[in-house]
Amino acid sequence: MSKKIKLDPRIRRTNKYLRDALVELLKEKDVTSITIQQITEKADLTRGTFYLHYQDKQDFLVQSMNEILEDLIEQVKPTKSNQVSSDLDEKEESVSFLRLFEFIHEHADYFKVMLSDRGLPQFRSYMAEIVKNRVYGELISSIGEAENELDIPKDILISYITSAHIGVICSWLESDMKFSPEFMANKLTSLTLLGPIRVAGLENKIKLPY
Repeated sequence: MSKKIKLDPRIRRTNKYLRDALVELLKEKDVTSITIQQITEKADLTRGTFYLHYQDKQDFLVQSMNEILEDLIEQVKPTKSNQVSSDLDEKEESVSFLRLFEFIHEHADYFKVMLSDRGLPQFRSYMAEIVKNRVYGELISSIGEAENELDIPKDILISYITSAHIGVICSWLESDMKFSPEFMANKLTSLTLLGPIRVAGLENKIKLPY
């Protein structure tokens, strides 16, 4: 994703109208079957306005995706650096998760359709990159430094973490966010730091298949 460029508020407002229109249309049909005419009509804007900002539908889809994901990056990026205490690390991680869930809650309709089969195929992979690099950037750097001491290959560990988090987000959206962002942030922090079996209290209650 490219470096974020600050947009004129009027342009951002127009982009939001078009993006909101896209979301409404995606609730009814696949992205490939949606036309520019349908998007502009739903947004109550003209095709001329659309072409002032975008070259074509694909350009609109990519720019809209980049814009909201860049906003997500701004939301979850660490507020301090050089943490030296594990307690501080845990607190900062929980805060990052809270910002993550709060942002997704605010833009729930968009994330729900874009992470579904009707959205852009690359959206999920971009989300995974954000979780990996922005939420877990320092952790992954630490993993790299201690790679020789790991009991599991680094790429498998990273894949597990990012896939699990995207799965949790999708499940939360599909349940119409029946739990609060605070609840989700706390539980995801526990799952990440302690592991699912321990968090669920099942250490002595299940037999693992190995």
